[in-house]
Amino acid sequence: MTNVSTTDVLSAERVQTVLKNFGRASLADYFGDLVIYRNLEPLDRRLPGLKAAGYRMDINTDRIPRKQDPDYAKAAVWFAKQAQKLRKNSTPLSELLFVGDTLYNDGQAYSHMRQVAEWAGACFIGSEKLDEPFVSDVDEDENVFCTNRWAALADWAAWMRGRGLHLDARTAVIVDIDKTLLGAKGRNDQVINQARLEGIFRTMDSVLGDNFNRADFERQYAELNRSRYHFLTEDNQDYLAYICLVLNAGLIDYAEILQEVGNGSLENFEQFLRWVNTRMMSGPLNSESLRQVHEAVVCAVQMGDPTPFKRFRRQEFITTVERMGNLPDSTPVETLLAQEITLTNEVCELSEWLQARGCLLLCLSDKPDEASTPDPRVSAELPPVHKASTHRVGISIAEQLKAVE
Repeated sequence: MTNVSTTDVLSAERVQTVLKNFGRASLADYFGDLVIYRNLEPLDRRLPGLKAAGYRMDINTDRIPRKQDPDYAKAAVWFAKQAQKLRKNSTPLSELLFVGDTLYNDGQAYSHMRQVAEWAGACFIGSEKLDEPFVSDVDEDENVFCTNRWAALADWAAWMRGRGLHLDARTAVIVDIDKTLLGAKGRNDQVINQARLEGIFRTMDSVLGDNFNRADFERQYAELNRSRYHFLTEDNQDYLAYICLVLNAGLIDYAEILQEVGNGSLENFEQFLRWVNTRMMSGPLNSESLRQVHEAVVCAVQMGDPTPFKRFRRQEFITTVERMGNLPDSTPVETLLAQEITLTNEVCELSEWLQARGCLLLCLSDKPDEASTPDPRVSAELPPVHKASTHRVGISIAEQLKAVE
């Protein structure tokens, strides 16, 4: 990785600029329905999804690939090419831009997409750290630009043009949603986490009722959410929430699971499901609701569904939309960032600029569909996440983008 100094890339004046509220907007204002979530079934129904066109994507498995998987890249490239046809543009795609917040998931997705498509490209990974000096690390071989300022998107655009990228009708732009376009990482992502936790708590209340011990749940969730337990949770919030539900219900004791992890007896999530099943069969179960959750999770996992705890995710959708655009326009920016899931203004302005240059824009996210769109039986009155209006907060980079040749 090549380190790029602060003065070479981002002016001190812009670093110190106070974040501002730029009014309301929605994802759909920039991307329309070209939004694709975890199930790889586009919201724009003109595009066939994984179920109908997996064979055309050269994906030969019933399992839905996750963002870091090579098969995910095959689907993403296929969607981009089909979307290019939808806008009746005969220009073949030959460039890829990727904007995200994690080097592992987003960076790998970008790398795999470039390998599949054999396109030129560049990737921006942002994570705001305003209490630290500005820094950008650039991988010159892969064209991956990692930085601790979202305002550096303007400098990334200039850097790409300097690297010879055209940024026009031949360019596919993939933008991540959670903690990138919505709830910028390091700036506003804690509200996304709060919404998810509130969705979990509402689900626990509905399943366990008065027996739900929130303090125990929070303590156990915080511990098991660490990377050392990823062999069990697979860094999947559905798995983690279900495990903590089982512990809270007393089917398995917290000390037991720590012991099994410590001695290496518990190796993966499916083994944990079998353990729970044995406990359910060996004694009386007071909660029919818990049994229904268990059976639904087991069935979904057996079918290769990466989002097995759907009851929780449907609540997460509600708690997410409740935190979008929920505060008055006059609310101070600090309060907006603390209590509302906001759009990242820098990403919005970059998207507008790239769209004006003729680029193809798509949102691809590993966010579960069930946490992103309303369920007809539970939340039909609410808008999908991509159409929910909320405030745009950040720094304006529009003038810097205009200066990019």
